[in-house]
Amino acid sequence: MTQQARLTQRMEDERGIALLLTILGIVVIGALISGFFMSAMLENRAGQNSRRVEQAFAAAEFGVTETIAAWNVGTWNALAANQTDSISGTSPGGSGTYTGEVRRLNNEIFLVDVTGQSSVGQARQRIGAFVKLRSLMFDISAVLTTRGPSTFAGNAALDGTDRIPAAWTSCPPLEGTKSGIRTPDASDLDFKGGCAGASCVTGSPKIDEDPTLGDDTFFDYGDSDWATLVSLATKRLPGGNYQNIGPRLNGAGKCDISQQKNWGDPLNPDQPCGSFLPVIHINGDASLNTGVGQGLLLVDGDLSVQGNFEFYGIVVVRGSLKAVGTGNKFNGGVLAANVDLDDNSIIGTVDLAFSSCAVARAQQAGAAGSPLRSRGWIQLF
Repeated sequence: MTQQARLTQRMEDERGIALLLTILGIVVIGALISGFFMSAMLENRAGQNSRRVEQAFAAAEFGVTETIAAWNVGTWNALAANQTDSISGTSPGGSGTYTGEVRRLNNEIFLVDVTGQSSVGQARQRIGAFVKLRSLMFDISAVLTTRGPSTFAGNAALDGTDRIPAAWTSCPPLEGTKSGIRTPDASDLDFKGGCAGASCVTGSPKIDEDPTLGDDTFFDYGDSDWATLVSLATKRLPGGNYQNIGPRLNGAGKCDISQQKNWGDPLNPDQPCGSFLPVIHINGDASLNTGVGQGLLLVDGDLSVQGNFEFYGIVVVRGSLKAVGTGNKFNGGVLAANVDLDDNSIIGTVDLAFSSCAVARAQQAGAAGSPLRSRGWIQLF
């Protein structure tokens, strides 16, 4: 076979190779392009998923922060140990929502458990935060702190001996005996009848003459003041006469904290209203007659107690205190500021007894929540 014939034969044998190479190139290029798009799609999905997870986490974190910042003193401070209350909300911009609960662990510590969810998709993140009550600090070193003229007569009794109220549990150790009366000038005190010679006063000392008493004693409470304290009130009442104060239950047998005359149940701490310690603000002069209550009682004017009324906690009166009749009892501490320097009058069968436990619980009643300083939150799964 000649050389020309062999060349012709080779060309005939290799006919169609260009098409094959072209198709192979297209397949390879297509695979590369498909791989690129697949990789881009996966990265986009991963980015979207990461974004939704971050949105869910941000919603949960916002829920924790918002819950602590807007601490519901009236509801959460009244929870018994291991009781819960639900919370929910939406993060700014609507990027996520959150739900969860506030659980009371003991007298001071709460767990805020929040689950955040992205507004798009099903991404969820759960955060828990430990919260401690930041108690108000009242300057109570006597069962009665007052300034201005005061009269004590009849069967009145003022006892600075620390005591735990009957049936109360989980109280801190006793602090020892406080003064019976703290005042800037002992000569303003007038003891008559059964109280002659301050015989109705027990304390160490009986009378603490403290010329430094001023507005800050009655109206400054650590990092809070009177206006802040009033803003925390869970019961706001106008001045007037209030009778038959006591615990109220709803149809389900639970403590009905919405009732204005429900000021808790200190005599039965294991009952539904036993752990309810409200912050009560009366805007004006008030008269109290019969009943029982606990917590913080704030009176913007004069307070007159007229018989068979018993209170456990802290009482702050901007004006004067008048107690007459029988069966009146204050357990904790009383601050009577005498803003207008009217006479205090403690006459009749009236008992004022110091209780550090009642004071501590009253201070917690108006306390806001604060995250623990060391690792206050954890991520829950």
